[in-house]
Amino acid sequence: MNRRVIPLLSFLCLLTHCSSTPPDSSLGPSTLPILSSPARANAWGAPEKTKTRDGYELLYTNPANNKEKLTITGSSELMFFLLYPPHLRGTRIIDGNTFQVDEAQLWKKARVANQTVKWYHAHLPSTHYGGIFRTLGTELKNGSGKIGQYRIEVEGTKNQMQTWLSELRFRQ
Repeated sequence: MNRRVIPLLSFLCLLTHCSSTPPDSSLGPSTLPILSSPARANAWGAPEKTKTRDGYELLYTNPANNKEKLTITGSSELMFFLLYPPHLRGTRIIDGNTFQVDEAQLWKKARVANQTVKWYHAHLPSTHYGGIFRTLGTELKNGSGKIGQYRIEVEGTKNQMQTWLSELRFRQ
């Protein structure tokens, strides 16, 4: 093969997100460390797994309360992030009275796999879903130094967010 063609093929492969991942890989590229929650799996059962174009998504749902969920999205590509957390907007009901909320927020911090991540309150609870808390795209490294991009979302309470983030582990 011509020496000029090989670099061109490599460049085209990068542009089109080619991967040497075998087609039977169950969750994302083999170089992407898999972040999961053994504690939620033990309590609620195995997560629903979805392979995405550049990674995976794990969805853990409490079978006794569908307003308690943990979603982990892993990606080999950089994820969206913000410099400041967005305002918390919505409606709160206190003693039967409704109040419109537009509150500035500060980042909250937690440890995930011995690394600090920032998270925020994304949505107030409603009749259809619980409160939503999420991290933005966060770079995390597993024990062997492999890096991935992760977003974690919890439907539940602030205390559950803190607890469930602390339970996350990289698969060995």
